[in-house]
Order: sequence, then C-alpha cells, then structure tokens
Amino acid sequence: MQRITVISLGRLSEPFYAAGVAEYVKRLGAYCKLEMVELAEEKIDEKAAGEAVIREALDKEAKRILAAVPKGAV
Repeated sequence: MQRITVISLGRLSEPFYAAGVAEYVKRLGAYCKLEMVELAEEKIDEKAAGEAVIREALDKEAKRILAAVPKGAV
C-alpha cells in the first residue's frame, strides 16, 4: 500500500477545514496510508521584522519540514 505524508505549517483554524481534511483522509484510506503532519509556524514580530529576521524564520521552518520527511521518501 502506498504511503503518503502531507507536511504542513500551522494549524487548521476553522472547523470546516479540519472536517474536510478528515473526510479526505477517510476516503483515501482505502487506497493508501495517508499521514498528516502539522508543524508549528515560526513566531516573528511582523511589525518589527526585517528581511534578515524573516529569512531566518523561513530557514528554521524549512529545517523542521525536512526533518519531518520520512526516511526513504521519494
């Protein structure tokens, strides 16, 4: 059975989005093993954030995403 991992940043804030994702996970469960991985967003002060601060936050998020990729993923 095919394994699919969906990695996302942030949480689904609206209940209807979470319900939609749950419905797709349920429907696709017959065809593949679907795993949803939600990672926390990097917190920055948007008003005082310069380009360097934003770039650093994006780099931290990218490292966390890459760390969440399963071993042997294609």
